[in-house]
Amino acid sequence: MPAKLQTICYIHDCNEKNTAEFIIKEVTAISRLNEAEPTEIIYLRTRMFIPLDQEVETHIEDFEVGQVVFLKGKFIACTGGWYSVSATSVKVLHNTDFNTMPVIGINVMLTGNTTQVVKNENGYSVLEFDIDEYLGELEPKNFWLEVKHKTNNRYLMNKTNSINQNSRSTTAILVGVINYIPPITDPITNSETSPSKFTLNLEDISLITHRTTNNNNQTLNAPWLNTRRTNRVARGASPRNMRRSTNTSPNQPLTLATVSNINTSPDLNLETALSTNPPPSGMNNSQPEQQQND
Repeated sequence: MPAKLQTICYIHDCNEKNTAEFIIKEVTAISRLNEAEPTEIIYLRTRMFIPLDQEVETHIEDFEVGQVVFLKGKFIACTGGWYSVSATSVKVLHNTDFNTMPVIGINVMLTGNTTQVVKNENGYSVLEFDIDEYLGELEPKNFWLEVKHKTNNRYLMNKTNSINQNSRSTTAILVGVINYIPPITDPITNSETSPSKFTLNLEDISLITHRTTNNNNQTLNAPWLNTRRTNRVARGASPRNMRRSTNTSPNQPLTLATVSNINTSPDLNLETALSTNPPPSGMNNSQPEQQQND
């Protein structure tokens, strides 16, 4: 089940080695999560396979430590609050640094499985999904993700309320912004009152169900294969004039021209972020494998 992300991040450090076919780069990247607060960051240990044969097409541009890039890749969320990423695309954003890079969060599209029915908690509809992704033998193979949306979102509510009402398990394609929530500790007893978790602020969901027929063959019932209504005008009716909305669509691509509007206060600096949130120790436990991840 694919788990893919895209984000804008700062290249903090980079090590590389050569194999017979590839240059393997092991990069520590940093993504900012809050435009006004430099200490709110997340680390991405990113692996890149660059073909030595220059005639082989690659979507990974040359970059240097200290540059900002637009990163796409497969990923796994890891214990300790960081991401292991196998990069599929790297584009350098020139004339941008840690202080001025756009803050877009970690945008993801994942396929997950759940056996739960939706529950309401503090104004949110909540479900837990098991996410699987293969990045290599030395990497984790799955993680749990809490998926949530506001209960007043009728579009998402109609979809999530139907999950597992007539079945034991549901597979879904999930789209949204992923976040890491650190554990909560009681300041008096110093005991953990709430464990750490990864959450997804859900923006869209497509349910994938399998209908079983009498001959035990399964028919895929993907949402986009369903019959859809058209905007045909009934005979004898007057066509309705469609108004053009002036609101920006939530799915509209990010415009990087907004960089100039970002707060560039001197307090927003890399040293503050690194001293407050140093890289998790678990990021350096595994070694890069000598193979490319598709």
